[in-house]
Amino acid sequence: MSLAFKINLLLTCVNAQLRITMLNESGVKDINSTNRNRFKLTASLLVLLGAVAIGFTLSIIQIQSGTAAYLAALSNWSHGVSESVRQSEIYLRSGDPRALKLARDKYQLPLGHMLGRLILERDVLDYDSAYRGFLQGGNHPDDISRMIWLFRFFQNAPYFKDAVKAWQSSDPWIVRLGNTLDKLPHTRQKSLIEVEVLQSELDEITQKLAQPQTEFQVKMSLASRVLAILLSIVSVIFFLLLGGIATLLLKKLTSTIRISEYKFRSTFENAAVGIAQLDADGRIKDANSALCDILNYNFTVLSQLRYNQLIHPEDSNIFIEERAILDKGLSERVSFKQRLHRIDSSVIWVQTTMSRFEWGNPSEIRYICIIEDVSEQQRLSKELSYQARHDNLTGLINRRAFDGYLSESLLKARSENFVHCLCFIDLDQFKVINDTLGHFAGDQLLLQVTQLFSRQLRKSDLLARLGGDEFGLILDCCEPEQAIKTAENLRNSLSEFPFSWDGRAFNIGCSIGITPIMATSTDEASLLQAADSACHMAKEQGRNRVILTYQGDKELAARRIQMEWIERIRRAIETDSLYLDAQKLVSLTSVQHTHIEVLVRMLGENNEIIPPGAFIPAAERFNLVHLLDRWVIEKVCSHLQRYPLELNGFDVCHINISGKSFDQEDFTDFTLKTIAHYNIPANKLCFEITETAAVSNLNVVRNFMEKLRELGSSFALDDFGAGLSSFAYLKQFPVQYLKIDGVFVKNMANDKTDKAMVRAISDIGKTLGKVIVAEFVEDEPALKCLQEMGVEFAQGYHLHKPERLDGLVNKSRVG
Repeated sequence: MSLAFKINLLLTCVNAQLRITMLNESGVKDINSTNRNRFKLTASLLVLLGAVAIGFTLSIIQIQSGTAAYLAALSNWSHGVSESVRQSEIYLRSGDPRALKLARDKYQLPLGHMLGRLILERDVLDYDSAYRGFLQGGNHPDDISRMIWLFRFFQNAPYFKDAVKAWQSSDPWIVRLGNTLDKLPHTRQKSLIEVEVLQSELDEITQKLAQPQTEFQVKMSLASRVLAILLSIVSVIFFLLLGGIATLLLKKLTSTIRISEYKFRSTFENAAVGIAQLDADGRIKDANSALCDILNYNFTVLSQLRYNQLIHPEDSNIFIEERAILDKGLSERVSFKQRLHRIDSSVIWVQTTMSRFEWGNPSEIRYICIIEDVSEQQRLSKELSYQARHDNLTGLINRRAFDGYLSESLLKARSENFVHCLCFIDLDQFKVINDTLGHFAGDQLLLQVTQLFSRQLRKSDLLARLGGDEFGLILDCCEPEQAIKTAENLRNSLSEFPFSWDGRAFNIGCSIGITPIMATSTDEASLLQAADSACHMAKEQGRNRVILTYQGDKELAARRIQMEWIERIRRAIETDSLYLDAQKLVSLTSVQHTHIEVLVRMLGENNEIIPPGAFIPAAERFNLVHLLDRWVIEKVCSHLQRYPLELNGFDVCHINISGKSFDQEDFTDFTLKTIAHYNIPANKLCFEITETAAVSNLNVVRNFMEKLRELGSSFALDDFGAGLSSFAYLKQFPVQYLKIDGVFVKNMANDKTDKAMVRAISDIGKTLGKVIVAEFVEDEPALKCLQEMGVEFAQGYHLHKPERLDGLVNKSRVG
């Protein structure tokens, strides 16, 4: 029956009763017109009061039904949010596209509720659009009209207004959840740190959405209870005023209340999360089926327990502290994670949101706990945390976690006066194996090295992979002498370790730097720097050895001074405190071609010129030289765009490239993009690469040469003759020029051996079709010897001293 029909039926009954009363009284005595009018007025007032009572009562019933519908909608909303987050975390861990699809499907539930409410907040109601939004949110079609009616007429009512405000506060996080879902398809290419960031974002969204969810449920529940109390009072008043009408109304009202209470109870029981009501002593007064299922208790047993009996002993203080916050009035609700015991003594992680309210009178306090099982989320979070702190290949802790353990060791050394030792281990010639055999072989070597080292260490020692072929080791409670013995054992075992691949055997060694961790140690960064410096010293002294150093060592202090160049080099690049010199390569043949070689220089704080021998070695040692090479390439290309070489009488510009630059994966792409950006002819560039760098980075250098050669650039093999396998590798590189190492050239007029070496290199180079360039030509006798041998180009102070590139260009243009 419709609401109008119910009201009309009750009013008809009231009028009929009044007419019968008036007829009975007229038979007893004559009622004068004044009394009759008064009676009619009273009857009219009674009818009006009855109509108002009925309308008021049915309105409250409608409000309760709408409230129950919103509580049911909250269950759908909560389910959509939790499932979307859970499936997103599964996708982060496994990459399963089904999880991503399910996450997006579940996301439509909270999104539909948000869209429906936004439409209702407009001045002009678009009923169909609002209906579709709530339908998308998973609500029953019969409940949607009540939800729309309740919102339009009571959105500013007490409690309901607070519930709506809580609902509105969830919008940014629902939108952010959608944005996070859009990021997920790209996550598989991201680093572990970025994956951790996404996981943290999902955790933050879950936490932030828990508060409006709880506040909405609590406020809506309170609204329902307040309305129930108000309805009872109104019913009693109208019972006294209207008698039989109130009785009929009460019967109808009681029936409706039962239905509403049933719906509310049904919503309470069928909620996706567990709900418990506690008294002031922590006894469980009520609990829904979801909570019983989470804990595997039946209600009878659960209702006989105190809530703190379910809490894991280690988490009991959490509950006490959070409850104290509510009791002190510091917050309306608290949310926290804790562990609970199931009936079989197993432990689960739950997210608990608790609020406090008065039950009937101020002296009787109750607590509402909304409990959600987050064991799977906790497991996934721990798994992601493990992955973020450990190396995927070896299973060892990574650099980030290692830094934390190093801090703990330093604190332990200071507080307990124990000595520990920090070791920095770098595998020798690992890059050669990686480049010649492939990354899979390199990975297998790292795995076997990890297993070899781990077997020889104590349980208290900590081994970590810091990146590439670098390992960190903290030897717990270990004196330096014992640390040297342990490191030597590791080094010897690795030297004797037979690593073979595809039938080929390789001898593997390692360089180990050790520094003690003592109470007097300054900080973690200094310890890492000392160990790293000691490792570099071991490499410089011939590799495959152990070096122990203290933070006060003179050699370490000298190295620290050298490391200060790091900041100076970076600052010089950022402030453009570098400039280019140029030196001519003079043709010794009848065909006159003039080349120039650019040389990078640095200016000090007072514009003094800093020689390259002061900063280039530091830049190479600390992997900053690629930044210098990039600066030079950028400046040369920019210069050639403004001053083309052919306008100044030069044919080719030579640029030195450090071997360390080829360790950067994007260096080749950077060079190609820079040439394309400045739109200069690539055939005007000749890249000089040392023989040692070419051999050490065989595949990378060859790829660099092939790509630049396609554009027309040429190449020179610099310092040729200084290596051990010069002629063996010469055929493998597409170089046009051989630059004979200056150590043979500068004294060749007086040393027969040097002269013979220069002649041999020149003859073999010409046989292979290479153009020979001699460096360090410092006197006329050396120049004549080179001319006699038929060397094509000479370079040195005897022919031309380096000068500013801009000045050389201007001088050439004037000439």
